[in-house]
Formats: sequence, structure tokens, C-alpha cells
Amino acid sequence: MRYHRIIARLVLLLLIAEFLLFFLSWLLSATLTDSVHPLLSSEGIRWFLGQFCVLLLRPQLIWLILLSMAGGCVWCSGIFRPSQLSFRRQSALRVSFVVLVMLIMIVALLVMMPQAVLLSSTGRLWPSPFSRALVPILSALAIITSMCYGLLSRTFTSLFDVYDSFRIGLQQMVPFLILYLFVVMFYESCLYVFF
Repeated sequence: MRYHRIIARLVLLLLIAEFLLFFLSWLLSATLTDSVHPLLSSEGIRWFLGQFCVLLLRPQLIWLILLSMAGGCVWCSGIFRPSQLSFRRQSALRVSFVVLVMLIMIVALLVMMPQAVLLSSTGRLWPSPFSRALVPILSALAIITSMCYGLLSRTFTSLFDVYDSFRIGLQQMVPFLILYLFVVMFYESCLYVFF
């Protein structure tokens, strides 16, 4: 696929930029620039290796994983594929729409009721548990709706097909996950070196 080549080039550029940053930080610290923390020092190497996993563990990583699983489920269910709708698919689409509306109503009740569970302690929507869980909520809505459609329309014949759709979604997202890893590491390295 064409976007794989673009992502591979971006990853290569980020890798080169990371190596250049290692040597640039060392060079700038050697010229007695006080505001620069070198990555090629004992402190810098300890920071880089010791914080590597901690720096990558961000909500955005979980969001990418959840969205890729939801995307795979939606794609494999065939809910958006233009095709001649049989009676079974029309019925499945109607039931899935009803399920989606019910789920949206449940989420709305968890947000709009007085002293709602998903509001912050001050009663605000942003920031709140709802705003922090927005991507997981949207992913769950997409997964449940497309799973319902897929099982009713027989594009999913078993729960293994649903599981397989998650795998397919994750497989399609792997290049973006690799790009994410390199972007976060370069960004965090720049913050360490210069700030």
C-alpha cells in the first residue's frame, strides 16, 4: 500500500533525527551551553532507557488500539459497504440502528442527568470522566453496533469472526503504531534536551 511507504520514510526520518539529536545535544553541552541536557551522558542514557516505556504509555496509544479494533469490526461487518441490501441486511441495519440509538441514549443519561456519573465533581463536561473516556465510548459504540449488524446479517458467523475483525483492524494499524512510537520518542527527547 502506498501509505506504508510514506510512513516508512517518516519513521526513517525520525530515526535519523533522533540520532542527530543525540549528537547535537552532546555537542551543545560540550560547548558549555547550560540549558541543554545531553542524551549521551550518564544522566541522559539513564533517562532514555529508564523512561522509555513510561514515555510511550499515553492515552493516545490506547486510543489508537481501540480505534483500530473498532475500525476493523466496522469494516469487516460490511455495515458501510454499498451493496444491494437483501431483506436480512435491511433488517440487520434497522436493528443495529435501534441498538445504536439505545446506546447513545444510555450515554446521554449518564451525562445529562442531575449529578450524572460521567460529569466532573463540579458538574462540568470538560474535563470530566466523560471527556477522558470519549474515545473508548465511541469505540464501544462502533464495535457493538457493527457486531450486531454483522451477526444479524451473517457477515459474522461466530464470535471468532468478531475477534478476527479486531485482529484485522490492529493489523492495518501497525504502521501507525510504529510511527507513534518514533514520534513520541523524538518529541520527549527534544523536551528532555532543550527544556
